[in-house]
Amino acid sequence: MTLRGLVGVTAALAVAGCSATVPGAISGGSTAARWEQRVVTISMAERIADACHDDGINLAPSPYGGAVHRATEELVSQGADRAELEAAYQAQDFAALSVQIDEALARKGADRARPGSLCRVGAEEIAAGSDLGLTLKKG
Repeated sequence: MTLRGLVGVTAALAVAGCSATVPGAISGGSTAARWEQRVVTISMAERIADACHDDGINLAPSPYGGAVHRATEELVSQGADRAELEAAYQAQDFAALSVQIDEALARKGADRARPGSLCRVGAEEIAAGSDLGLTLKKG
């Protein structure tokens, strides 16, 4: 499947909106590494928002749906080469990426079996103004 194909699938599954700010302005590192980090951050935010909607924690508005599409378009808007991003997508091991997302959330104290822990992490990240926190919103 091409990046465009996955974008269509993920866009249909994700919540989209509009935003004046673009979290995730990741500098340094290869385009592939920057893209992967942004996909991880957005995916973490999606998991938190899914578990914490009733607590008022949601994804921050974005014109792009889905982690892959959103990360790609944000980086393109920051000047990244679309062909390099396509290559990063093609080379990505998404099973390993899912493990990376789970591990990153666990390091922050979140446990998918305890949704409240995801909400606590989300609220802390929003309060700290971290990249993850800027990808979420409260209220």
